[in-house]
Amino acid sequence: MAITYHASRRIQGTDDPTLNYGTKSIDGSYTVLQFTESGIFKPTSVFNVEYLVVAGGGGASRAGGGAGGYLTNFGGTALGVTAQSYGITVGAGGNGSLGTSANGINGSNSIFDTITSTGGGGGGKNDLAGSSGGSGGGGGASGGGSNFAGGSSSPVTSPVQGYAGGTGGGATNYPAGAGGGSSAVGGNASSNTVAPSGGAGTSSSITGTSLFYAGGGGGTINSGTGGAGGSGGGGNGGIGVDGSDATGYGSGGGAGSNALTGGDGSDGIVIIRFLTSGNTYADNLPNAQVGSRFEETDTRKMYHRDDIDFKLEDGNEATNYRSASWYEQLSGETP
Repeated sequence: MAITYHASRRIQGTDDPTLNYGTKSIDGSYTVLQFTESGIFKPTSVFNVEYLVVAGGGGASRAGGGAGGYLTNFGGTALGVTAQSYGITVGAGGNGSLGTSANGINGSNSIFDTITSTGGGGGGKNDLAGSSGGSGGGGGASGGGSNFAGGSSSPVTSPVQGYAGGTGGGATNYPAGAGGGSSAVGGNASSNTVAPSGGAGTSSSITGTSLFYAGGGGGTINSGTGGAGGSGGGGNGGIGVDGSDATGYGSGGGAGSNALTGGDGSDGIVIIRFLTSGNTYADNLPNAQVGSRFEETDTRKMYHRDDIDFKLEDGNEATNYRSASWYEQLSGETP
């Protein structure tokens, strides 16, 4: 963002200051932008980037939710970008459901440029197969010994974005399958005494720190005992634990016992990495004080900064900034 600061908290620039341009960090000679909510990536020159795109995890039901799809080129062939705007969509995790009523809700897709990671599949309810997604949800429980398949990883990508959920049923104590993870299938439920674990997530150091992402949610048995969530934040089964945003974006929710709602899947994430030197891009507006007035020079739109963020003058979120006391209202100072 080309920015000019003037007197009296007046700022001019060429980009909309209300947009999310990602949270920036530096890893040696690289810039890293992390998006945990939808936003925009706007290079202003031509360069190559590496990416990690993780979709929202699937919600659990009686079975564990599948992890969101995991797609990356980190350490491989870089993607060329040009001076234009690339929309970033970060998929939300799916909600959990009561195991006697419905499958968990699939997670939503995450998108960067032409790369789309598919939301994780919801875990199956009693006597129903798991839903397909980036990774599949676990198969539902059955008291009669019947087996119910876990959902598949769909669509099929190369390299794969995830793995299938585990099979549910097969024993009398209503065991339910675990959700698939981004690097392993979910555990099968075939025992009255041992609940299956969620499929493992995948480790990446694209931010400069090695973290696991997109683990599957654990399964459960009728006693309420739960299997462990897959590495990368998958929710534990048994008490319907949510997938973890903080330690494994895109992870699936853990299965609930017969009387409990399964856990929610966690939201996805999009990460973009590129060499800092010589590569330019739009950034979030820095150093803007409360009460600042921003003019978008190419559109002549005006924005004002309240105690949270910039808002378009006369926009839906805006206070009546044209009142005589707008500056005092925003800054707490007398003009």
